[in-house]
Amino acid sequence: MSWHPAVGDFRAQLPRITLIVAMLVAAAILIGLHQQRASLPSERWYRLSQQQVVEADLSWRVADAMELLRQQAAFVDAETVRQMRERAVGVWERRALAGQTNHAAAYRLGVVYGHRGYAEQSSDMLALAAQLDESDSDYYHALSEIYSNPELSDEALGEKAELVAQRDGWIARIVLADVYQRLGAAEQLAEVRAEQETHATRFALGMASVTLIGGLLLLTGIIALATALWRWGFTVRERSAPLPFLVPWTVVDITEAVAVLLFAMVVGGMLTSMAFADILRVETWPLGRPLLMALQYVLVSGVTIGVLLYRARARASNPLRVLGVRLRGALKLVGTGVVGYSVFLTLLVVLALVAGSMFGGMALGQTTEEVIGSAETPGEIAIYFVLVAVLAPIFEELIFRGYVYGGLRRIFTPRQAMLLGGAVFAAVHLNAEAFLIITLIGIMLCYLYERTRSLLPAIIAHGIHNALVLGVMLLQST
Repeated sequence: MSWHPAVGDFRAQLPRITLIVAMLVAAAILIGLHQQRASLPSERWYRLSQQQVVEADLSWRVADAMELLRQQAAFVDAETVRQMRERAVGVWERRALAGQTNHAAAYRLGVVYGHRGYAEQSSDMLALAAQLDESDSDYYHALSEIYSNPELSDEALGEKAELVAQRDGWIARIVLADVYQRLGAAEQLAEVRAEQETHATRFALGMASVTLIGGLLLLTGIIALATALWRWGFTVRERSAPLPFLVPWTVVDITEAVAVLLFAMVVGGMLTSMAFADILRVETWPLGRPLLMALQYVLVSGVTIGVLLYRARARASNPLRVLGVRLRGALKLVGTGVVGYSVFLTLLVVLALVAGSMFGGMALGQTTEEVIGSAETPGEIAIYFVLVAVLAPIFEELIFRGYVYGGLRRIFTPRQAMLLGGAVFAAVHLNAEAFLIITLIGIMLCYLYERTRSLLPAIIAHGIHNALVLGVMLLQST
């Protein structure tokens, strides 16, 4: 017997299964060769999680903002500012000297050590950064000369200051302030100090906004958890077994969608880069790279969604409804998405605090990717926001919750399907370091879909998460 409810007629689908396996193998080979490829927007901040310096960067920049406030108001404690800076340095040291060293932490330590007068340690860290990040080795060597060579002439020091001035960001401004102070260039030093104060003020306002939003979400999550515990403890209700999802596609169809997605990420990334990189002037035009990323993502998602809509339309009269596009009671569904993400964020914060007290920290898999993190113009930020907070939640929920999870629920229990669906969602991001956190996010989104049978709550929760992470990334790096 060649028929199985989860697969269908195995013999009849053998050519199709062979093609799916071939796509998966080809995608794996091309990814292994490090070919340029497209990626899911959220992968932009997950894939470098071993360089997780976001927490330390934010701690240092909060200390900068508090120092500015301390100069204007006496109620800010200098010891608190010092402790926040030392906390940042401690995290950078762990990241730079751990088993998986990274150039981001070494670069920051080199500048901070040099700023504090530790020339030898600064030289060692900047040499490590140059070794790990060869593309910017000239820049790191210039910084090493600035901090470790006291006999450097004013002319040479000025040339290196021009090199540093080409880099924007809070770290470069620390170096410039040190150089101009050493040169006795009072006017340039005043300009850099004014820039530092302006950026510290903007950072403080942005951080306050993100903290306020996060605090409201945490408060909502705490209230929702308390309400749920109260009902669970004092209410006895008869529970009915959740019905399976009545979708017409099989495990073979799910595997095909994942294979198409991975194959399109590789091939689509290569083709679009070759065809549009020069047209969009990605190296010179600020909007070129974000537009190329958006084009790649729309192409990859469009091809994948086209395949799954073709499969769904061939077997269902209303494929969008079968995929979970149900908007009746939209306001309530939006509220469910907000509350659901609030509860998830609350539990994640508690887990991070427990892990921090027991193991000294919890790698949440969030980080800054230089492309997105370097966005400064309103146009760049707008493109990235639409990409990660609007398009990505819609496309990815259609694929991973509507199609993949719906198919898994045809044959598995809710818990089994949530675990598998979350694992598939994490696996497609191609990042072993962040596999756990992405799986947890995927499970949360599967739960929202299971609870409501509508993709709207999952889209809302996904969008809030991506928007918060994007906001933190921009705060950390700009």
